[in-house]
Amino acid sequence: MDIGYFAAHEQYDPTTLLSHVDRAASAGFDTVWTSDHVHPWWHTDAHCGAAWPWMGAALERTDSIRIGTGVTPPIARLHPALIAQTFATMGAMYPGRVHLAIGTGEAMNEVPLGYDWPAYPERRERLIDACEIVSRLWDGGFTTYDGHYWDVDTMNLYTLPEERVPLYVAGNGPKTTRVAGRYADGFLTLRDADVYQRELEPALEAGAAEADRDPDEITRVRQLLVSYHPDYDRALKSTGFWRGPPAIGFDEDVYDPREIEAAGREIALSEMTDEFFVTDEPADIREKLATLADAGFDEVELLSSSPDQETFVEAMEAEVLGQV
Repeated sequence: MDIGYFAAHEQYDPTTLLSHVDRAASAGFDTVWTSDHVHPWWHTDAHCGAAWPWMGAALERTDSIRIGTGVTPPIARLHPALIAQTFATMGAMYPGRVHLAIGTGEAMNEVPLGYDWPAYPERRERLIDACEIVSRLWDGGFTTYDGHYWDVDTMNLYTLPEERVPLYVAGNGPKTTRVAGRYADGFLTLRDADVYQRELEPALEAGAAEADRDPDEITRVRQLLVSYHPDYDRALKSTGFWRGPPAIGFDEDVYDPREIEAAGREIALSEMTDEFFVTDEPADIREKLATLADAGFDEVELLSSSPDQETFVEAMEAEVLGQV
């Protein structure tokens, strides 16, 4: 099983995140995933750097670790063809070290730029358009596509990587997961093993069957929210920054981080153990990862809200990485 490190632009400034990636790479993490947002999930003490230029800096200062988004939303602000060109360019510059993950997004990434926030059915169709456009452009040659919402007209990418960039689709429900089965090299989810096996794996296989694809060739990735510190109370307290997502979810037309934070503050810290794997023992993380491997996940990427990232990475290096 591969273990990834999540670089959260919402929680740290870009320079600090680069130091986190340096440390994750030296510790033996296999991949880095990073958020691609306009607004963060919290207002107080938050950050929200731009993912794409940051990725270039992170790739340049590391040697072999793979780096990509988790996820980039092709909903309104980002045309899929522009996404395809950008990630093809990074893939050409850093062969085998770039991935792209796309999904149905959140209002905070679209409405602040003046766009409406579409209902889920439209966002799913936009995601399908994006999968078609990105895949066709990466196949090479001039491409014309008349989609539900996104089009390209006689477009050709003149710079393509020798090694194709893996395309991941993120989903937490069966409808989006079915899209992943049809198009993606990898599938990313927040759902735990029981929901994954009961609802998402069948949808992934159904989507693959629709496209006459082998579902075993699709990489399954689980994002695990984790907070570790030898002092359990500190580990729990540090999850408070992430109370926004459980407060409003991913579909609501809420995009002001001050409003998201106000809703999040209504959630008691004790309830965050429903969202985060909170522990004071590295062995607990190792056991959790083993459970996810047994459930069928090929990779787990860890979004750490630990109060001290160095303490977390040291524990992972000493007691977890290479032992799952």
